[in-house]
Amino acid sequence: MDTGRPAGSEDLLHETRWPAYRAQALEAGVRSSMTLPFRRDDLLVCLTVYGFRPGPLVDPEHGATVLLGDLVTGEIARGIEERRLRSTIDQLGSALRTRPVVDQACGIVMHVLGCDADTAFGLLRTMSQRDNRKLAGLAAGLVAGSGREAEEAILRAAGDGHRHRSSGPTAG
Repeated sequence: MDTGRPAGSEDLLHETRWPAYRAQALEAGVRSSMTLPFRRDDLLVCLTVYGFRPGPLVDPEHGATVLLGDLVTGEIARGIEERRLRSTIDQLGSALRTRPVVDQACGIVMHVLGCDADTAFGLLRTMSQRDNRKLAGLAAGLVAGSGREAEEAILRAAGDGHRHRSSGPTAG
């Protein structure tokens, strides 16, 4: 793996580089082996072939083993990319499904605090993180709650830095 080049032994009986591997391989009846590395982007796949007789196993640059290694590495890379894309699609689908309730909760916050949409969304995100709740769940709770409950939760989260929109001027 370090060199990126094939490594192997034509006769493990006389191999000295890998004593632990040599012992296990010989115990299993393996006399020769060749490991071929295949790299695709950040993926490294090693394909090892074994022989029960001493002698060369594969031509490291040609032949069926190289074709198989290229094919397997390509399929593994495609599988990883497919899982990544499916995860992204699932996340986008979830965001699309929860967007309406988050927008409604933003509207409630905007009404209570008299703020803009970015400020309202920021407050919802802060509340979500503080309470360790998913944003969509928090938003659904605000939308489903009674007006007074939602208003009190928003004002608590906003702190003294925001004034209630419907409160009149203070007498002074």
